[in-house]
Amino acid sequence: MGLLIRPELRDVFSLFYILPTFFHSDLDRGFSISDYGMNEELVSPADLELLARLGIVLKFDLVLNHLSVRSMQFLDLLERGEQSPYRDFFIDWNAFWRGHGEEGPDGIVIPSQEMLDKLFMRKPGLPVLKVRFPDGSERPYWNTFYQEVHYRALDSEELEEIRELGMDEREQLRQLIADQIGDIKSASELHLGPFDTYRDRVVSAVEGERRYLGQIDLNADSERVWEFYDATLKQLAGYGAKLIRLDAFAYLHKRPGESNFFNKPGTWGYLHRLREIDVQYRQPRLTDFQEQ
Repeated sequence: MGLLIRPELRDVFSLFYILPTFFHSDLDRGFSISDYGMNEELVSPADLELLARLGIVLKFDLVLNHLSVRSMQFLDLLERGEQSPYRDFFIDWNAFWRGHGEEGPDGIVIPSQEMLDKLFMRKPGLPVLKVRFPDGSERPYWNTFYQEVHYRALDSEELEEIRELGMDEREQLRQLIADQIGDIKSASELHLGPFDTYRDRVVSAVEGERRYLGQIDLNADSERVWEFYDATLKQLAGYGAKLIRLDAFAYLHKRPGESNFFNKPGTWGYLHRLREIDVQYRQPRLTDFQEQ
């Protein structure tokens, strides 16, 4: 940042577009945000004070369509399931499509062909991340962008609930699981050999250690999401933002039977509501938004 105070750069720059690595994020060049707190590994309040003294206008992103699966809201959903206050913060895929498709063998509703033909897909297959709730049930959530699911190897103590096994047998089972854990997409794929009798309990234990990476879509029909947008715009104003770019905005409005990309008039209705929030904080101004 000290580069900007060199005499030869005086008045050269007037606008600084700061990518969302400014915030706490985990992938996609910062566009998978866990929270909008300042990432002090990369930036400090002193940096913002310097930019303000230099009169440089700041532009930030507000990523509207999604948050990281490592966000506080999604982690609370994983921990508390139906009891989470963020139960409706994200889009339950099956609830969204209920009455507009048929449930497939994996428990995920497949929209009718008429509905599917209107969907804009960013990746092969349905845009779904299957999430395991604390009660062991599986829930599909709308996931437009990146996802990764992986499993953690168990230790012998985590297999103690299989009381029929001795210590040496638990260690053999642990090693058998560890040898396969990096190659499976589901715990049901594990080959347990002589321990197959205990498959249900092993699968449950391994699935309980499922880990996620990616971006999970927000449910803009939830007032709690709009409270989050309000709080975030206020937070960005506190950083000195004068301009706000609405990232992934065109994916936000979703309705059965309509395109999930830039549908109208719903998209413009959301923009109007965001502008009404923005006015409260005076300083930030909504600018461009992502079109692809």
